[in-house]
This record gives sequence, C-alpha cells and structure tokens, in this order.
Amino acid sequence: MGHSHDTVFVALSLGVAILASWTALGLLERVRANLEGRRIIWLAATAGAMGGGIWSMHFIAMQGFDPGVPFTYDVGLTILSLGLAFAGTFAAFWMAAKPQARLEFIVTSGAAMGIAIALMHYVGMAAIRSAADLSFHPGFVAASLAVAVMASFWAMVLVRSDLSIRQKVIGSVVLALAVVAMHYTAMMGTVVEIGDNAVSSGHETSGLTLATITALVTVVLLIASAVIAHLDRRIKLLTVLDAGDIGYWEVRLPSRQVWLSPHARKLLFRPVEMDGKTILQDHTPALIDAAIAMAKLAIRTANTTHSKEMEIQLGNRWVAVRGRMLMMRRQHHIKMAGILIDITEAHNVRTALEFSDARQKLLLNELNHRLKNNFASIQSIAALTARGSADLPSFIETFQSRLMALSNTQTLLTNTGWESADIAAIFEQELHPYTQQAVIEGPTLLLDPKRALAMGLIAHELTTNAAKHGALSRPNGVIKVRWTQPDRNGKVRLEWRETGGPPAVPPARKGFGSRLIRNSIEGALGGSANLEYLQTGLKVSLQFTTADAPPAVKTAPKVKVIKPVD
Repeated sequence: MGHSHDTVFVALSLGVAILASWTALGLLERVRANLEGRRIIWLAATAGAMGGGIWSMHFIAMQGFDPGVPFTYDVGLTILSLGLAFAGTFAAFWMAAKPQARLEFIVTSGAAMGIAIALMHYVGMAAIRSAADLSFHPGFVAASLAVAVMASFWAMVLVRSDLSIRQKVIGSVVLALAVVAMHYTAMMGTVVEIGDNAVSSGHETSGLTLATITALVTVVLLIASAVIAHLDRRIKLLTVLDAGDIGYWEVRLPSRQVWLSPHARKLLFRPVEMDGKTILQDHTPALIDAAIAMAKLAIRTANTTHSKEMEIQLGNRWVAVRGRMLMMRRQHHIKMAGILIDITEAHNVRTALEFSDARQKLLLNELNHRLKNNFASIQSIAALTARGSADLPSFIETFQSRLMALSNTQTLLTNTGWESADIAAIFEQELHPYTQQAVIEGPTLLLDPKRALAMGLIAHELTTNAAKHGALSRPNGVIKVRWTQPDRNGKVRLEWRETGGPPAVPPARKGFGSRLIRNSIEGALGGSANLEYLQTGLKVSLQFTTADAPPAVKTAPKVKVIKPVD
C-alpha cells in the first residue's frame, strides 16, 4: 500500500469517536423530550456532536497517516466534508427521531447517514494535496460503505430506545468501533503512488500537535454539549416540578449541605411576625433531619433504591418529604435527593376525617347506650304498670300514655340535637290540654338528656294523677309549677302545687307514680322529693341538680426530698 498509521493517533481517534457517540446518544434524549421547535435545535446539536465527532476522528486519524511524502489539505473540500457529516447525521436523526417513525424510515435514515459518512471520508481524502497520487480500491470502498451504513443503522436503532447508563456505554463503544472500523477499512483500500523525486514526510511532530489541538477542541465542544444537555434536562425537570407546586432538594451528609429549588425554598422559608417585623423562618433543619432519618432507614434495610416518605410540620403547614439515596461511599459520604409537597389541605382533610370517624364511633356508642337505657326504662315501666293495673285495657291505656310521655321528651331532645331540653317546654308539653288551668313560671333552665327524660316522666305522672284525682279533675282546679335558679351548690327547687280540686288523700299503698317520682328524682336527677297531701290539694317539692358532680381530683402525694449530707 505504501503508507502506515501511527498507533497514538489510532487510539486518539477512537477516544474522540467514543466521546462523540456518548454525547450524541445523550443529546438524543433531549430531542425526544422536546416539542417541534426545540426539537430542531437539539437535532442540530446532536448532528453537530455526531457529525463533528466523526469528522474530527477522521482528521485526527489522518494525522497518523504517513504516505511517505508531505501533504496538506484543500480548505474548501475540508469544509465541505464537515458539512456532509453534519447534513447527513441531521437528516438521519430527523427521520429516525420522529415519534411514529416506521421501520422503512429507520432503514432509510441509516443508509443516508452511512452514505454521508462515506462521502465525508472520501471528500476529506480528496482534499489532500501532495506529490503522491492517491487511489482507492473499489472493493474496500464498497466494504467501508457497508460498514458505515451498518454503523449508522445501529445508531438509528439506538435513537428509538430509552437507554440505561450501561446500555449507553456499550452502545457508544460499539458505535465508535464501527465508525473507526469504517475509516480504517477505507484506508486499507487507499493506494499511494509516490514519484521518484518525492521526499520523505517530516510532519510527525507538527501532526501530533495539530491532532492534539483538534482533539482537545473536539472534547471541549462535546463535553460542553453534554453539560448543556444535562442542564436543560435539570431545568426542564425543575420547571415541571415547580408547575406542579413540587419542590426539589438535595442534601449531602454528613456535611449537611442543602440545595433547594425555588419552590422548595418557598416551602421551607416561611414568613413569620416577630416584634412587629416580618422575617423568613428557616425550616431546612427539619428537612435535613428527615433526610438523615431516610438515609438511616435505607442503610438499615440495605435498600437504597426505593423512595422513603415522611411528613414534617413547618409551623402551621404540613409538608411531605420524599427522598432517595443517590450516592453512598462507605456510609460516610451520602447524597440524598427528593421532592417536597405541601399537603396541608390533605392533612387537614385526613385529620377531619379521623375526627369525624372518632365522633361517629362515639355517637354510635352513645346511641347504643341510650337505646339500652330506653329499653331498660320501658321494661321497668311495663313491669310496674302491669303490677298496678286491674285489667289488660287499663294496662294498655296507662302504658301507652307513659310511653308517649317518654317519646315526647325524646322529641324535644331530638330538636336540640340531643344536647338539652328546656324544663318549661317539658311541663308545657304535658299540660298543653289544660292550658287554662296551668301556670308555669321559672327562669330558663336546660336539662341534659338523662335529666330531661326523668323530668318528662315525672311531669307526666303528676299531670295524669291531677287529671284523675286532683285539681285537673275539677273545672276550677289550678296547677302552679314554679322553679328557681340553681344555687351556689347547683341545686334547683321546683314546686308543683294543686288548688281548687278535691283534698289530696294519701294512697293506701305506694303506686307506680310515687315510686317513679322518687326513683327518678333520687336517681337520674340526683335530688330528693317531698309529697304533701293537703286539704287544698297535692303539693310536691323537688330538689335536684342540673349537672353531674365533677369527678373527684386525686391529689398527688407529697414527695419529701432529702438532701444528701456533704
């Protein structure tokens, strides 16, 4: 063949090809992640990285090419070769990176890119100016074209895939080897014919310098492209997170260094009023503590890939912290990263639901308790009514009237949400048929459900007894009901007095009515009852409380401290 290649330049060209392939695959992620307008910009950057890298690889490798005579390059053809590399890769990536690209598009794009790379190589070879004549063996030309097309098709297949880091490394190396193989396959078919007057080439040193400069410039440009792609990815991610009111954070341990996105700063730095001034309160220590806790959990469970989540309180706000370990070296240098989400409303809703659930359970328990009490009261009323009834019709009539009294009092309580009932309403309800014969006087006095039900039964028994045997059995009879305000001990005095009726006669034996009055006043109402049978009519004096006595407070025993003797 009459020429040779320096291994230093071969290795240097392979390194540039690998870096170019890696950068191009990374930039392709930005192509897929952007819409049409920005997609064109990133396509141009990808084509520049791949095409420029291949072009640089070619001319760096050519610095190690020694045909035996000095040579230079034609500027116009050299620039044209770069343009072909850029245009071919741009067109190929544009076709293959379409969201719905079919197989024929991928094949076509691979062929177009391979032809462009081959044209770039042979136009670059045509740019050589020297005393030697260069010619190309057709078989090697066809072989180099085939290698270029296969390498390009491989690149187009990678364009369609979301690659992991490992896949990207393998893909970059394979693609670079294919591109370099294409170059040296073509160079194997290059025939150099040197005239008799030609002198040996002496450009090795200058060639190394030029190749080094070209490689450094190419590496800088490729690294800059990769950095820009990384920053674009990060900026876009932060923009999306901020749009969703999500903050991003990073914490390095054990140095406790914190990096926060703008929205994360807004969540962690809260304005508070202090001494008439508004200052920003820094809540980053709470975030650091959460990151430390998540790091310890990840290390303890030997699972650093799954996210951990915690909730922290920042003043009157609640924030969810979700994080994952990004890096760990011997459990000493740890990097945690994650997101912050304001969950105050969700937390308040959850708290309200928990409170509502607890309240519902309490109400169900209370309902169950009241039903049991009511059933016990009904059972007692039925038993005592049956004991004092002469026959079944009288039992039914008396029992129904007493159940109605209980039901009426419950209706009063239902109207107030089972919180309380006014004592005046209880007596007005029972004495309603005798409005012209009843006087009800007293201050507003509310009874709790237990006392209201007991007072309702008492009012019913007194009214029923007055209608059958007392003042209400005569047209001129009058019932006066009066009560007082609770005294300092919480005691209320109520008086039921009948006038204008027949004289009150003590019963031969205690009936259900008198027993119910005494049991109710002494039990539920926590008081006492005094019944006086006067010539003018029955007089009943009741004394009771409006609330249960508070539970006794146990005093803590005094502790005697004995000081040690010096």
